[in-house]
Amino acid sequence: MTLTEEQVQAIIDDIVSKMEDVIDNPCNGDYSNLECYEDEYGRCYSHGSQCIESELEEICFDGLPGINPEDSDIYITAGYCADISFHDDYDPGDYWTPPSGGIEIDEVCASVTDVKIEISVLNRESDKYEAVKITNEQKMLILERVNDKICPSKEKVVA
Repeated sequence: MTLTEEQVQAIIDDIVSKMEDVIDNPCNGDYSNLECYEDEYGRCYSHGSQCIESELEEICFDGLPGINPEDSDIYITAGYCADISFHDDYDPGDYWTPPSGGIEIDEVCASVTDVKIEISVLNRESDKYEAVKITNEQKMLILERVNDKICPSKEKVVA
């Protein structure tokens, strides 16, 4: 058994959806790691950048078209890299106004770097699980289409 075009498209759509969430909120609201922007001489700057490499999990967790989720074991992950540019809107305040500010995201450039797919489907006749064959061409096609969808220039840039 091999993946159909409809199943490949479902994988692509789910990865794109999850990547859009990453691009919209790359740090899950926790900007504490982005506050270190000091050069080797100890000078602090009000801007910086950070590269986040992570992995999306539970892709197509609810199943694929034509494959019953109760009769299958689906494990799909996608590695990605997100480059974040940011600045600090710190205002020291004055006698009447308290200090305020915080990290603001200027730009996020993201791309999917790797896809791992393991799918087993229960064969009712033999009552054993059979692996679905995924070719390297299909994996490369998924990577190419996902990166094209999140941004035509191969990297998603959000300002």
